[in-house]
Amino acid sequence: MRRLFINADDFGLTEGVTSGIAEAMAAGVVGGTTAMVCVPGAVERIIRHGRRFAGRVGLHLQLTGGTPCLPGTDVPSLVGSDGRFPRKKVAVADVNPDEVAREWRAQLARFRETGFEPSHLDSHHHIHKRPEVFGVFLELARELGIPARALSDDMRLAMDNAGVAHANVCVTRFFGEDLTIVRFLSLVDAAFAALGGQGTVEIMCHPGRNDDALAAISTYAAGREDELRVFCVPELPELLAGRGVTLLDAAALAQVVT
Repeated sequence: MRRLFINADDFGLTEGVTSGIAEAMAAGVVGGTTAMVCVPGAVERIIRHGRRFAGRVGLHLQLTGGTPCLPGTDVPSLVGSDGRFPRKKVAVADVNPDEVAREWRAQLARFRETGFEPSHLDSHHHIHKRPEVFGVFLELARELGIPARALSDDMRLAMDNAGVAHANVCVTRFFGEDLTIVRFLSLVDAAFAALGGQGTVEIMCHPGRNDDALAAISTYAAGREDELRVFCVPELPELLAGRGVTLLDAAALAQVVT
């Protein structure tokens, strides 16, 4: 069976991004989104736009691009002199795993201020792929009993051993340029072909509406609107069904891969 979970990262980032993700989810193909809580106004945006998607909103853990939930003096290895996370993951260095664990639990607590429980787990800029923090990420996913994003064979094996659900492969290449329905479908086809024609595929995406707040903090702005147009193409569900693809949400992802 071909199963596809499409997740929109960065829910809560700005008003334009959050409303655009909600539009993509309402169109019916995007099965889930992961929310970041370390940016101003995130909780309010998550509540306002996420109500109709309860059970499909996960947590997008951060060590980059925002201000920690804990005071910077409590997590000095995670912040710069300005008390903020580094903007880019290349600047994340020599972090203390204990500080990461405390900060990520604080992010979980802030997420719960929305009244939601996270349906799945991943991280901003794939920071959980870093060996020094992956153990913290894995333990949190195991404790919560929710699916998580695996980005390598080693991560998938560790998640299997911990009983954490995940897709067989996560595609991260629908990003940047050539954001068309033809390219999207080609990535879907290639992912299932690499699995021998069957399995569970996750595709990471970043649909959204470009706004001034986004332009001030991200170099990836106009491309989000291109992605949104693809996921709102009315024929897309039929094109996927014609390939024998079943669309999943996070709850279904947990059921089919555990």
